[in-house]
Amino acid sequence: MAERERAWRVFVENREAVLEALQHGQCDGILPAARGFLDGFAGFLLEGGILEAMERFPDPRQRLSIPIFFFCNTLLYRPLFQLQRLAPIERTLFRSPYILRQLGFNALQIEAGFYHTPAGQQPFTVEAIAECFAQSHADDFLANQQLVLQQLVRYCPAQFRQGQWVMDSVHISVPRGAHSEAFAFKACVLGVWQQATVWPLLWSFVPETENETVVGKRLFAAAQEVLGAGFIRHLLLDAGYIDGRWIGELYQQGTRVTIRTKEDMLVFEEMRNLQYLTDTVWTEVAPPKLHQRPTPQRLVTGFTDLQGEWSTCQAPLSGCLVQDVYPDKTTYWGLVTTAPAASATEIGDDYGCRWTLEEVFMTLTRYWRFDDLPPCRPGLAYALVHFALMACTLLGFYLQETDAAEQVQTLNRAPPDLPFPERELAVYAGDYFALLLPSELLGIILTHIEAWKANQASLLLALRHCEGSG
Repeated sequence: MAERERAWRVFVENREAVLEALQHGQCDGILPAARGFLDGFAGFLLEGGILEAMERFPDPRQRLSIPIFFFCNTLLYRPLFQLQRLAPIERTLFRSPYILRQLGFNALQIEAGFYHTPAGQQPFTVEAIAECFAQSHADDFLANQQLVLQQLVRYCPAQFRQGQWVMDSVHISVPRGAHSEAFAFKACVLGVWQQATVWPLLWSFVPETENETVVGKRLFAAAQEVLGAGFIRHLLLDAGYIDGRWIGELYQQGTRVTIRTKEDMLVFEEMRNLQYLTDTVWTEVAPPKLHQRPTPQRLVTGFTDLQGEWSTCQAPLSGCLVQDVYPDKTTYWGLVTTAPAASATEIGDDYGCRWTLEEVFMTLTRYWRFDDLPPCRPGLAYALVHFALMACTLLGFYLQETDAAEQVQTLNRAPPDLPFPERELAVYAGDYFALLLPSELLGIILTHIEAWKANQASLLLALRHCEGSG
């Protein structure tokens, strides 16, 4: 911001500017360099306004010597470095100036001590992270994620205008510790569907006993505060979110809803009765992807003008009756959508996108281990899950802007491998850096030795960043 100096900085590569500074004996830092996506990802967070949103995270601490966004940014990168517990953060992240640079720390902050220094332990520790978020409430994370969503829509609006949106919940357990009780909660997640994946964008942490409809309505209202009524064109829901009056209100506001019916609903019973009409046409569609064998033969048929069968839902309704034929039985289940006319195959295909969010939950559980939490207080548990969800989405959005865009799907794998320092050095001067071979740097210093004699202390200080902290 223009009115004050930022506490963090993302450096820009500018070889000419760095070489000019070196010729005058000026250098702010020398770090091991590595080529990889982290530099670009850090730039994406800056340009997209994500760091600014982190800066506004609700901060309940009394001692504010370290800005809150450092804690947020560190936990955002934690899953990318595949660190499951807090303790390795100090050993892995805070001992390497190279990694600190990737996290947005500038050379002055690295030297001033956000990790181990010869002067002793500095205040930015894993204990400080735990204490920072221990006082946070569930609503703090929802409010801050609203800011992140606002920034993402501003930065890349085309990502949101077409795709369906999906809502579902995932349950998370926290084990008992020496000084904390075991507890469980769930995250109700709203995300946008894009080409075979769902990117989580907004979530609410609630007790696992919270009614799905209650938390779903509250989460969707939070999304509307950011996006406006009708921005979300199509919402896909499971039967747990059944509320006819709410679904009718969403239709009036411009949001179409496709939802699975419950077996005791009149509209489902009516579709079961209508299937016996002589003009009913069944269409075979792809069978479900089930682990058990054999998979059923799946048939669908559709109906319109069903609104009279769901009195509390004041919206036009089209329906899809699904018939699964197994060798020994036939089962039925139903879908409805708030549209005057929609074919059975269209409704079924749309609803199939909802399952993608469950696949994302599976990926986050199996490969990112985002629900493998240590014994801790609720605030820290929320923080660990919150920033893992955010990291998954931000990484996906960033990769869509790179050459890897065609390979970005559900990220059905662990976070990508991170690069190790190579033989080049990252040399810093002001707001710029350049990648130089050690021989190049030494040659410049020897050529301009008189200037460097006057700044010998500065050179030695810069070289210390290459040594790490032992």
